[in-house]
Amino acid sequence: MDLQLFVGLVNNAALLMALIIVYELTYVINFRSRNVIPYINGVLIGLIGLAIMMIPFDLAEGIFFDTRSILISVTALTFGPATALISSAILILYRIFLGGAGVFMGTGVIIVSVLIGILWRRYLLNRWVKNRWLNIYLFGIIVHLSMLACTILLPEPASHEVLSAIGLPVMMIYPAGTVILSVLLLHQKERKESLLQIEEAEAKYTSLFNNNHACMLVIDPESAAIVDANPAAAKFYGWSVEELKSLKITQINLMDESIIKTNMEKSINMVQNHFIHQHRTAYGKDYDVEIYTGPIMIQGKQLIYTIIHDISERVAATKALQQSEERFRMLIESAPEAIFIQINDKFAFVNQFAITLFGAASEEELIGAAVLDRVDPYYHDQIRRWLLVLLEEKKAIPPNEEIFLRLDGTSVDVDVTAVPIHYAGVDGVLVFARDITDRKKLKAEKKAVEAQLRQQQKMEAIGTLAGGVAHEINNPINGIMNYAQLILDAEKDRDSATVEYAGEIIHETERIAVIVKNLLQFSRQEKQSHSYANIYDIINQTISLIKTVVKRDQITLDLDLEEDLPDIKCRSQQIQQVLMNLLTNARDALNEKYPEYHEDKIIYLNCVQFREDDRRWIRITVEDHGNGIPKDMAEKIFEPFFSTKPKDVGTGLGLSISFGIVKDHHGKIEIDSAEGCYTKFILTLPVDNGWNL
Repeated sequence: MDLQLFVGLVNNAALLMALIIVYELTYVINFRSRNVIPYINGVLIGLIGLAIMMIPFDLAEGIFFDTRSILISVTALTFGPATALISSAILILYRIFLGGAGVFMGTGVIIVSVLIGILWRRYLLNRWVKNRWLNIYLFGIIVHLSMLACTILLPEPASHEVLSAIGLPVMMIYPAGTVILSVLLLHQKERKESLLQIEEAEAKYTSLFNNNHACMLVIDPESAAIVDANPAAAKFYGWSVEELKSLKITQINLMDESIIKTNMEKSINMVQNHFIHQHRTAYGKDYDVEIYTGPIMIQGKQLIYTIIHDISERVAATKALQQSEERFRMLIESAPEAIFIQINDKFAFVNQFAITLFGAASEEELIGAAVLDRVDPYYHDQIRRWLLVLLEEKKAIPPNEEIFLRLDGTSVDVDVTAVPIHYAGVDGVLVFARDITDRKKLKAEKKAVEAQLRQQQKMEAIGTLAGGVAHEINNPINGIMNYAQLILDAEKDRDSATVEYAGEIIHETERIAVIVKNLLQFSRQEKQSHSYANIYDIINQTISLIKTVVKRDQITLDLDLEEDLPDIKCRSQQIQQVLMNLLTNARDALNEKYPEYHEDKIIYLNCVQFREDDRRWIRITVEDHGNGIPKDMAEKIFEPFFSTKPKDVGTGLGLSISFGIVKDHHGKIEIDSAEGCYTKFILTLPVDNGWNL
């Protein structure tokens, strides 16, 4: 190698090492803003580059060679883009100023070096962290191959001569120099950054420790000595920081020393970091404290860092709350009604009465289950509205009747009251529920008995009136009928108007006579004999009477008679009359809705037996899907002379007479109807009505 070239490289290398000094200055000098450091470094490195370019190895007139490529590429790789761009700009300006045949090559080398350095730093520098030197060596090869490629910017034959002269030395020395300088700078950078992080961490620790309002102690786990204490701890315990540092934790912690030692071992091993102890202050007062601990390494020694909170008031409040909850639970458990707490739409607490009410074996079957699952769906929307009032407006809900569902699916009527409550740290609802099933049943039975009594009294009064009226009308009607017959017999001209009028009088008086007969039967003035009768015969005889008319009206009769029905004690003709009346009403209803044939034009007749109150009963149901009966008329349907039919179709006595007949047989007749949908008459008769034969 040429001696001049070697000397130039040595001088350049010495200047390159100045980069380390520049990097060190950025940490030594305390700049107000660290944002200006890259620009200052760029100027300083630019000056180093100028010094390098002043000690070149001259190859020809205007063509010289130095280590600026190492300087610029390493600067871009380690210092970053801002510093590299400033320093490279200075060197480019200086190279242009020097001029000569190599100005384009020199400028190109600077530009290529800075671009490769910036790109390598961004995309490739951190790829091979374990083999960093190999990464940088490859970087040095790429940079200096690009540098040699820039010789094409020299005029011929100078480019060939320069490449021959510097090619081998450059590729042998420059990549190695790049590695050495870059690794030194990166190690220096990492070391400085680590030191800065340590300094910042220590500053943060000191600030957090001394300025924190929470009590903090640093304890030696081996000797239990208090190594350090912050001002907040001194204020809380009543000793100065220096006095606290002269004490052991066992002197202020009221727990047994063996327990304290065990807890410190747990803290060091990170098994447990939270404890509740009692500490004594300099004034002799004991406080309940909550301690959070953790291991900390200070100057190579393993210590325990503790944060202490005074929780005396909280402990006292917790005890008071526990006592209050115990009293609450005792009161709730002994309450004579179902009580439960609802949180997030689920059971959070249930008392024994609630467990019984819902038919559960234990509270585990209810706790955590959805409350709405135990309420009839009809009330779900109402309950959701109440929850808004309870949880958002914090208002109580007055008593309301609902239906709860037991676990076996059966229902129970309840009277419910609810108030907002804060339970287990969450807003919820306290619900009181009283079983009113028996009360409602008794109320319904009382209402039914009262209604039945009113109906009975009304019918008896009407029956008495009807009987009296019938007797009073009967005699004049017979007289009118007889006189009309005399007129008819006396008239010789059978085509005269007199004969026609007399015939009409007789027809109308006969019609009145039928009404009088019905009134007498309604008033029970005409009694018939009674005996055991076959229910099948009664039904079949009634069907035979109406079958032809029903068939003509294109109505289908659907019979469903249970087998082995018993004979019943009754006046069979009267029961047949009742059935005829019900079937006729069903026929009229279907004809009104469906004048012609229709698939729903069906009369359903069902007969079954059942037991109730230790007695046997027969239930006969006549159902049609006609127009139904309006709700406001259903209550009047059994009253005399009340009819939903036109005046020329019925007298309004059929159901009244039927009601009286069934009542006389110690049975009952009920109606179930929905307007526009269906009508169902339910006739219930005792097998043995108690009459003496």
